[in-house]
Amino acid sequence: MDISAEIVVQAVTVYPDRARVTGVGSCDVVNGRHRLIIPHLPLTLDTNSVRVGGSGSARVRLLGVEVTRQFFEQAPETAVRDLETQIEAVQDELRALEDQKAGWQAQGTYLDGIRQATAEFAKGLSRGKTTVAEQQKVIAFLQEQDAAMRTAVRELDQQQRELMRRLQKLQQELKQIRSGKPPQQYQAQIEIEVMESGRFQPEISYVVNQAGWQPLYDIRLLEENGRTALEINYLAQITQRTGQAWAGVKLAVSTARPALNQQLPRIDPWFIREYQPPQPRLLARAAAPAPQAAKMEMMMAADAAPAMMEPEPAVEAEMVSAEVQSEGTAVTFTAPGSTDIPNDGSPHKTVLQQIRLEPKLDYLTIPKYNDTAFRRATVKYDQSGPLLPGSASLFVGAEYIGQTQIKFIAPGDEMELLLGVEDRITVERKLARRDVDKKLLRDQRELRYGYTIEVKNLLPTEAAVVVKDHIPVSRHEQIKVKLDSVRPQPTEQTDLNLLEWRLTMPGNGKQTIQYEYVVDHPRSMQVVGLLD
Repeated sequence: MDISAEIVVQAVTVYPDRARVTGVGSCDVVNGRHRLIIPHLPLTLDTNSVRVGGSGSARVRLLGVEVTRQFFEQAPETAVRDLETQIEAVQDELRALEDQKAGWQAQGTYLDGIRQATAEFAKGLSRGKTTVAEQQKVIAFLQEQDAAMRTAVRELDQQQRELMRRLQKLQQELKQIRSGKPPQQYQAQIEIEVMESGRFQPEISYVVNQAGWQPLYDIRLLEENGRTALEINYLAQITQRTGQAWAGVKLAVSTARPALNQQLPRIDPWFIREYQPPQPRLLARAAAPAPQAAKMEMMMAADAAPAMMEPEPAVEAEMVSAEVQSEGTAVTFTAPGSTDIPNDGSPHKTVLQQIRLEPKLDYLTIPKYNDTAFRRATVKYDQSGPLLPGSASLFVGAEYIGQTQIKFIAPGDEMELLLGVEDRITVERKLARRDVDKKLLRDQRELRYGYTIEVKNLLPTEAAVVVKDHIPVSRHEQIKVKLDSVRPQPTEQTDLNLLEWRLTMPGNGKQTIQYEYVVDHPRSMQVVGLLD
């Protein structure tokens, strides 16, 4: 005997690229072997992921489960059925209006027949069978009826136009939901053996595609009682178009990636060959020179962090956080209460976690390209679960300063963020010296350059300022570059002549960096790239 049991979705765990759905139904069963049918399962489910169970007052043994396609004369989704009912009602109204319009048009034909009988009225008047007053009454009647008919037809035309617009809108919505797919779904057929009659609640779980979540972050730098805190609001943006609405479900999101555990990627042979220069083109456009890496870094930082004023303290509402469960390398966040996520692909946001960390704050400047100092927060991420790649909105106090992208951050990793420009730290870089030694020393020319960098801290408190600069790097053995004098000594100097000073500046303090470098090359050699 076949027993049908409609399930209600109770819990959903959303992964970055799919979701696991758990539903529970209810039915009465009697002794014997039966086939329990669970209909209306979405076409996006993975048939290999279906698992069944159940409980209740009945003693039931599960013998097996099979997933088959279920076809309908009418689409089974509630939204589709509602749209089809509305379309049929509008079409019925249109037919009723057409019938009314046909009735008025028949009356118009009758009135035209009366008008065409004016010759008969004239004969009756000449013979004394009728009077002029009676004919005037007939004419007034015709005019009144004609006006009523035309008014009614105009109103019917207006109603038809409104109904046609509504019909087209409903048909477009229905077309969008159906997406050209036939009205079908999956159904699960569970073979059961009932050893004791009673009430049975089957439970089914399955994985569906076309669902997922991505992380979003609100990162706020706060100053409280002279201390600095970095507050990270961890949000999940969930979307689903699985063909099944999730209403009042227990929602959880997981950082696990089931798709990555299926198989290893295939490694193919790696071939190399002789370089073949490309054929010259008749109309070749010269490529623009690539910008320098350091300059690009500062320009991108300037775009991402516009200047801002010091924010005023604001009182914020408390946020409800999800319950966090760590399972090995993956973390699952269970949202409190119940959640509704419609089957329309629209984003739904929920707060997962509010994290509060103590950052190390300093200010970074590269005065050769920009005279601003960028606020930089460096913090060690010490939470149990990782931060997945996602977009982050940055705030300093109550001021929004821009967006950035968060890379994957594992527990124990260090996170670095640029949090806008600090106008109260000023930087100025000047060319202080440029000399050419004209003496002939082994036919060599010596060029000497000197620069001064002045840094001012207008903050009332101490500030750590990192100043970056560089001197040329020779790419020819006969061109020698030497850092001749520097005050104070740089904290770090790389093999590529990148210089870095880490200054600890008191409130309302000032510090000057001075350095000179020498470029030595043969007099007959033309050197390019020395322009600052």
